[in-house]
Amino acid sequence: MTLSEIQDFLAVADSGSIRAAARVRQITAPAMTQSMARLEAKLHVPLLLRTTKGAQLSDYGKAFLVRARAITAEVQKSVNELAHMRGDSSQGMLYFGTSATPTTTLVPDAIADFRKRMPQVNLNILGGLYRDHMPLIRSGEMEFAIGPLPAAGIGADFAVEALFENNLILAVRRGSPLADATSLQELQHAEWILSSPAVQGPGAAIRDLFAQYPDLAPPNIRVQSSSLSVVQTLMMASDMVCALPREFIHSPWLQPFLVEIPVREKLPSYTISMFYRADYPLSPAAELLTTLIKRHAHYFMQAREKQAAPDREQGRPGGA
Repeated sequence: MTLSEIQDFLAVADSGSIRAAARVRQITAPAMTQSMARLEAKLHVPLLLRTTKGAQLSDYGKAFLVRARAITAEVQKSVNELAHMRGDSSQGMLYFGTSATPTTTLVPDAIADFRKRMPQVNLNILGGLYRDHMPLIRSGEMEFAIGPLPAAGIGADFAVEALFENNLILAVRRGSPLADATSLQELQHAEWILSSPAVQGPGAAIRDLFAQYPDLAPPNIRVQSSSLSVVQTLMMASDMVCALPREFIHSPWLQPFLVEIPVREKLPSYTISMFYRADYPLSPAAELLTTLIKRHAHYFMQAREKQAAPDREQGRPGGA
């Protein structure tokens, strides 16, 4: 099979029809049909199911799609790497993922340093959590991602490097009567918003926190969202409480509107990690950026420790 045939197949898979794929690939529809017929003949299986609604992938096609994306991603990485070696500044793309916390703490400074060293490389950054990034890393489309991982791990096919511990706090809008609460007991009747789209994840850890105290009813969760802008907007318009990373409350776009609730109970923390495929080396561009991210994670932890030292001396909760 040829790379062109694989790229034609991906165009059909992404567009859902022969005609649309032909337009994307800038060939005629009959030429696209012939390309798919040749590929199916070489693989000895039907990849597509022709229907009145277009072209759908067969079970064979769905299985081949994963490998096809990996093949084209590896070819593009090779093209980029050779372009870097010959000093061609017109090519290069680095695709990685990041959750909200590293986006506000590590990524901007690391990218600033990266741009000084590899200004020719364009960056494609996908937000979200590990469940959004893992399939893309497995397929070879994405090089690495940064964010919290489940306690059970994500499998032996990924290499994982811990970057820093992320502490949660409880937050509410400035001026809310709940801002003066000093314990979870005083928040028994509060409404909650979770900064997580599922029952698992850092934002949803508040459920586990309440479960540690048998005399407390479960939190009254009214909204769940992984969008920071949604969380911020709803909190500013209500008295809903949310568990957020400590760094968020000090960010320029949240500090004017939200305040920490100084409860005495110890809140959960979780690890921000970097992960990538264990069986394949990172590209030179990804190797550089991951090195810079780890360096800035070290700087971040040093700054946090320096800031926390006076708090510990004075017995303030921020030193935990």
